[in-house]
Amino acid sequence: MEAGTSGKSLMKASLLALLGAVYLSAATIVVSFPAYDVVLKEAFPAANVVLLTKGVSDPHEYQLTASDVMFLRNLTAGDVLVLSMHAPFELRIAEMAERGEVKARVIDLTKIQLYLTYDGRLTPYASGVNPHDHGVFPPNVFRLVEAVANATGLPPDEGFMSRLKAINSTYCCKFNGKAVALTPAAQYILYWLGFRDVAVLIKDPEVPPTPDDFQKAIQYAAVGAPVLAVVARGEASRIVDQFLQKAREQGIQPRVVVADFSKGYLSTLEYVARQVDSAGSPAASPAPASPSGGYPWLYAVAALLAVLAAVVLLKIKRS
Repeated sequence: MEAGTSGKSLMKASLLALLGAVYLSAATIVVSFPAYDVVLKEAFPAANVVLLTKGVSDPHEYQLTASDVMFLRNLTAGDVLVLSMHAPFELRIAEMAERGEVKARVIDLTKIQLYLTYDGRLTPYASGVNPHDHGVFPPNVFRLVEAVANATGLPPDEGFMSRLKAINSTYCCKFNGKAVALTPAAQYILYWLGFRDVAVLIKDPEVPPTPDDFQKAIQYAAVGAPVLAVVARGEASRIVDQFLQKAREQGIQPRVVVADFSKGYLSTLEYVARQVDSAGSPAASPAPASPSGGYPWLYAVAALLAVLAAVVLLKIKRS
């Protein structure tokens, strides 16, 4: 009898645990741009994270489909929408939510994030800022995770938070001086690392760099500044090839670090920090060349001959 009661209790506990797991995994987090999906999948592994623009070459030009609208209308009050609010389709989603057509809670990133101006000032959202951090800027990741946790009731993964804090404490503001950001999101990573004088080559994905932007970036690279490109979809880094070609035309061989955050957030963040760290380590300087053409042993021979000659002269005078 006791064994039967114990078995039933165990089955009941297992069933409750299973139901709890189902409940916790029920939250859907919808994001509009990469790499917010990569970050949130790592931070909330129990959630269903959906990138609305998956497979789209340019999310800025995306237009909602009929199936998108149906999907959004089927979301519940326990789900969330993470919107950067700088593409037309995001503004349409926000309007749908305001009218009550979408029940999911909207997280407006412009209300919680910090943004960089292109001259390197960190500020709340305003016109003229760089809006393309793509969710990779660690200070904004902390803010985003907190906002999603509050909206869904889901606790963030402890391992994720612990590792993010460790990486942040190790590399945040470790460096200084000049740097080159080949893509807009790269400015955010370089700022986080401590670089304040950053030449941003591409300021808008839709607009090619100006000759002045190219020249400034090449000038910085010529003096050994680290060069970083951040991508979020695993796309081919055409701008990297263009930059390298122009740099080589001027006799410069810069080392470009490419951070592809589609492969993972924490691993890529740590990788790029280590790459910049190793690229910034000064190489051993060669010993200055001596006037004798780099053969210092000749000085020793000459000194010895001078001493011998002095001894010989002394002996001649005494004799």
